[in-house]
Amino acid sequence: MSRNIIEKSAVTITEAETAIRKTEEGKLIFTRYRNKNGVFLIRRDRLTAAAFPDDSRVGGIYLARVANVVKNINACFVEIGPGEICFLPMKEARIPFLTNRPFDGRILEGDELPVQIVRDAQKTKQPSVTAHISLANDYFALTPDLQKAGFSAKLTKEQRNGLKSLLEEAGILCGGCLVPLKANNIGNGNMAPASNDSDLILTKSSDFPPVPEGMPAPGLIVRTRAAEFAEGTPAQLKEQFLPLWQEYITFFREASHRTCYSCLKKADTIDNLMDRILNQLIDVSEFSEIVTDDQSLYPQIEEYFKAHLPETSLRLYEDSLLSLSKLYSLDSRVEEALNVHVWLKSGGYLMIQPTEALTVIDVNSGKYEGRKEDAFLKVNLEAAEEIARQIRLRNLSGIIIVDFINMEESKSRVAVMECLKENVRRDKVKTVVVDMTPLGLVEITRKKITKPLREALSEKK
Repeated sequence: MSRNIIEKSAVTITEAETAIRKTEEGKLIFTRYRNKNGVFLIRRDRLTAAAFPDDSRVGGIYLARVANVVKNINACFVEIGPGEICFLPMKEARIPFLTNRPFDGRILEGDELPVQIVRDAQKTKQPSVTAHISLANDYFALTPDLQKAGFSAKLTKEQRNGLKSLLEEAGILCGGCLVPLKANNIGNGNMAPASNDSDLILTKSSDFPPVPEGMPAPGLIVRTRAAEFAEGTPAQLKEQFLPLWQEYITFFREASHRTCYSCLKKADTIDNLMDRILNQLIDVSEFSEIVTDDQSLYPQIEEYFKAHLPETSLRLYEDSLLSLSKLYSLDSRVEEALNVHVWLKSGGYLMIQPTEALTVIDVNSGKYEGRKEDAFLKVNLEAAEEIARQIRLRNLSGIIIVDFINMEESKSRVAVMECLKENVRRDKVKTVVVDMTPLGLVEITRKKITKPLREALSEKK
């Protein structure tokens, strides 16, 4: 007896569905994950970076009170709220803006000053703050300094020279220093002189409002994106600089009238969130499209990118039958990022084991078979590339020790070190390959900014 088998109709995948699945050029995903707002970079079908920015207060500015000064560690502890203690190294308070008394070169218990969070609390450590408040836009940053201009290390020598000339033509720089308030007019402690407009040396166009009395005089940092104007006009640079200068003046003027523990600038605004992601974690060249299923977040992201990166594609995902998390298999990708074992295509594998003091990464040949030196070199080269990706993805920081497979030839060891250095350069967080020890262990250090991925996911929202 035969049965009639009804043939199923073929499933047709639309062009839109095909496009959203492609990750060759990179997709930046904003979605809820484990009850947290998550940001995921998927590139060439691999999870490259993940962050949970809602957990971070980096960039937030508070009017703090000095709780106590600890001279033997050259630091002090400040309160940004009742009982909320933060760590302030004295080197980060060389030019503080005290709101309750004139600065006389000392920081004393009870002093009130604005501080900016530069690192979140990690395990038993309090958040770290700086008294050198930095205000920035896409092209410049202003921070209390000796009025000198610094340039992003990513700018080429030609770009730096071109920008410096344009800034001088715009009346913003003169001899490498900011013009709005000449260095020879700065009073003690690098504060602005008494507020007498006749004493202030303004720019050629007098467009810059003067620095109020007692305010720390700023230094200028020219950021990487300013390269867009390297062959532009002075007027274009001036147009970007003036609003930031006004913001700096307004910020300190208002801070002097606020009460202690006031939040002077929130860290959770969409601008701060996007700035943290694009400045600290992900480069705009790593993705061609942003995808989100958060209808409340979509218009905010759209507004930000229209103002800052209008060429970036943005998509609102609205398929109720298949969540964005399922579409990109985030669960399995994240689980892989938390595993101790990481398999390599060659058959080798990594063992990644974080400890209290450092992280240890062991490279093993595993199932790979081949002539000894060639085999070990191939596995080590693949491991070097994967190690750089895993450090960034897991957000490992501090001291990292890598035990590569031992190789006899010095040229093989040099090749592995060069490969590792080349790959860690792609990380926006400062990562340094220090050296190889006599035992063949490679030392890496990575700046601590936010919590490791494992720690961020283990905390309940």
